Amino acid sequence: MPHDIIVRYAIVGAGTAGVTAAEAIREVDPAGELLIINGESYAPYCRPLIIEVLTGERRFDDVHLRGADWYDKRGISLINGDPAVHLDTSDKKVVLSSGRTVMWDKLLIAAGSKPAIPPIDGIDLEGLPAFTLYRQTDVEQLRPHARPGAKALLIGIGLIGLQAMNALREMGVDIVAIDLQSKVLPLILDAKAAKYAKKQIEDHGIEVRLRTGVRLIRRANGNGCPYAAMTRRGEEIPFDFTVLATGMKPDFSLINESAIDRKRGIKVNADMETSVPGVFAAGDVTEFYDVTERRSDVHGHWVNAYRQGRIAGLRMAGETATPYDPVYLNSLNIFGLPIITMGSSRVDRPKNAKVYLTDVPGRPAYTRFVLREGRLVAATFVNDVHRAGVFQYLMREKIDISDVASSLFNRELGGMEWLYKHHETAVRGKVEWPATMDLIDRYKKDHSHTRWGDGEKTGDKKP
Repeated sequence: MPHDIIVRYAIVGAGTAGVTAAEAIREVDPAGELLIINGESYAPYCRPLIIEVLTGERRFDDVHLRGADWYDKRGISLINGDPAVHLDTSDKKVVLSSGRTVMWDKLLIAAGSKPAIPPIDGIDLEGLPAFTLYRQTDVEQLRPHARPGAKALLIGIGLIGLQAMNALREMGVDIVAIDLQSKVLPLILDAKAAKYAKKQIEDHGIEVRLRTGVRLIRRANGNGCPYAAMTRRGEEIPFDFTVLATGMKPDFSLINESAIDRKRGIKVNADMETSVPGVFAAGDVTEFYDVTERRSDVHGHWVNAYRQGRIAGLRMAGETATPYDPVYLNSLNIFGLPIITMGSSRVDRPKNAKVYLTDVPGRPAYTRFVLREGRLVAATFVNDVHRAGVFQYLMREKIDISDVASSLFNRELGGMEWLYKHHETAVRGKVEWPATMDLIDRYKKDHSHTRWGDGEKTGDKKP
């Protein structure tokens, strides 16, 4: 018969936010009973890195968030493969799928997000090889289909779609990519940056179709591929398998019947506590006020998940923590074309703001900066990323640059001297990564945001 488990700290979710929170708790409270509830049967792993498992660049063991004995050494209990299915905040208990009940004093919900599946007629066709590249099981099921010469239909050209493109082209798969929006990577790129990105994608053999979506999927009738998609324009696209990269949404399955306040995500304060005292939330399941776009939103980014998880863990253990301040940064590499964006970079015509555009002579590159009330609220760097870190610092610190903006963005001497003064401040370590993104070697990261040094993976500190 299932038995009750009684702990001081319970964490639902074993991604970056959950594991980081457990680490922070142990810094303050080395002895309190601590349990991580992992709904997957695998040990906790870094979700963005599973794409490299697909290509064979890494083994699955290489993308674990922590080493095999890390949890035992810190007295952290870990339940794998038994997801939480019911939450009772009044009685402070979580029920697992096995029937076991976890009684807790402090709870962290770090359940993450889940794929947003588009409403396509035939998407549930029996036997249809459709994948989301969200879990390790997706990678295992997709790999046999991703053979050289196979034809893939990629639905959605956002960050997840970009990862899929890079991996599948490396594996020799032919790709047709389709998106409802008028530009690729619509949530982070302005129109001009998107044109550079689209050209780079097409130059690497990928057919891109914008402003249309898939209306119907059916079995094909002898055209060489087993399946065909009909677009909203009436075009037919034959394919062998499809990858659904149409975005993510917070996983509310555990809290649907609870009193926890949520809208786009679970609402939290700067300490990551929810509307229910003693219940915290962190990671992709939460929403927080976006100062660059002046509205609450979900900050789905592993750096934010790390920061939120750490703050939540410290506060759960009774320690003070610097209030959460989100990172509005994306860093990508599109078949060798580096792009970094910050803030509300996707907005083509920002209101009450001044926009500075600079084309880089001699190569396909440009930068774009958006100022509101003298402060940087958005920036885009295309094929010219080496100074991005210090501009992230200026944005995070909300530094008024109105007096030097023109000379700074036009790369005049006075602006450059001012910039490098602040660059030295960042290099001295007075602001944390990714403000010093140009110091890639120091942090063992590249511009894809996915490459971890061995020390980070195991939780060891870097000097």
